[in-house]
Amino acid sequence: MVIIGVYDCLPKGSQVKCWDCTCYTYHIGDKVPELYPEYIVLLVEGGYVRVKGGTITKIVENRHRKAYYPEDFPNEVCIDKWGQLVTERADFEHASIMGGNYYWWKNEGG
Repeated sequence: MVIIGVYDCLPKGSQVKCWDCTCYTYHIGDKVPELYPEYIVLLVEGGYVRVKGGTITKIVENRHRKAYYPEDFPNEVCIDKWGQLVTERADFEHASIMGGNYYWWKNEGG
């Protein structure tokens, strides 16, 4: 038996698992869970999503180009794609089950 993870997507293919995980593709203006009154989802592939009041207000998908960190958004709540609170760059040091790192820039030396 093969089990694959379910996730949601953004327009250019970035994956998020902090919302409903129903294979939905989210766009600016869509409603998502209000995990915090306002928060930033830092994307594994590079880029981020800004959510305010449970509505996506900005999507930046920088696939394999620009990594963003909590330090780029001072005084704002930042979470990873799974919904885990991240407060500093070091929070991205965790590795995947397969021994690699989830974040592309950790594998590419970025």
